Amino acid sequence: MSKELGGIAAGCATVLCFVAMLVAGRFGATTDALTVFDLAGLRMGVAALLASPFLLRAWPWHVDLRAHAVVAFFGGAPFVLLLFAGMTFAPVGHAAVLMNGSLPVFAAFVTWLWVGDRPGRWQWAGIAAIVVGVAAVGWDAIAGDAPGQWRGHILFLAAGLSGALWYAGMRRWRLSVIQSLAALLVGNALVYVPIWLLFLPSGLFTAPLADIALQTVVHGVFGAFLCILAHAYSVKTIGPTRQAAIMSAAPALALFVAIPTLGEIPSELNVIGAAIVIAGILATVFLRPRPGPEKGAGADG
Repeated sequence: MSKELGGIAAGCATVLCFVAMLVAGRFGATTDALTVFDLAGLRMGVAALLASPFLLRAWPWHVDLRAHAVVAFFGGAPFVLLLFAGMTFAPVGHAAVLMNGSLPVFAAFVTWLWVGDRPGRWQWAGIAAIVVGVAAVGWDAIAGDAPGQWRGHILFLAAGLSGALWYAGMRRWRLSVIQSLAALLVGNALVYVPIWLLFLPSGLFTAPLADIALQTVVHGVFGAFLCILAHAYSVKTIGPTRQAAIMSAAPALALFVAIPTLGEIPSELNVIGAAIVIAGILATVFLRPRPGPEKGAGADG
């Protein structure tokens, strides 16, 4: 029971880190100081540096090479680039609703097909509600006066799928927190960070120091290192679908936080869609049937 409460608390911590990352990411993606490649590079590079003492102490990590590849790709720089690139087209509220809304839907299907954890009747109802809410947000953008927002929506949905595969990978290989950190950060530090510094568009050497410091702290420390620790512990203790469901608080919190920080006023349809998505996400966690002893032990119990 204590582990489950700890997993829920870790999941709640990811909400706070994630909303801070969204707000800072939207700010960085819509200014000329830094590129989205910089945001991803700072996130993965700083997190790898912070985690290196723990990773070196825990060597060898005993992580399957396939786990390294899957977790590093779907949870690393590609995931971040999809999310931040989407915010160059659409606001934070849309990112929170679409990415967080699609995440438990994709997680339910991916874990069903890959891990064998089949959604229950109420989870299907929750998935249906999420689809309705996401569609409302999408229609709000199409019918509104911002014609390019649909591009951001596609990228947010792709980020949701990527995140679901990341979660399922950690569940599939039963990775510990340290193993999850190693699988995610080592590959990105060795592959993406050098590519970013040598070849990708960057404003790192011309941006104001205040912008670099903000993005470094928010993305590298909170958005990546601490958030990854919380994500990994939560997924291991309560499972990927329930962790995704806890993130249901993110859309509402992001909508409110974006008003004073970014001046983004959500429409009535956006708020309604977010509420429907939250209800659907909660249905996938609180109304799901209890798994059998063998299947649920140490996972979604």
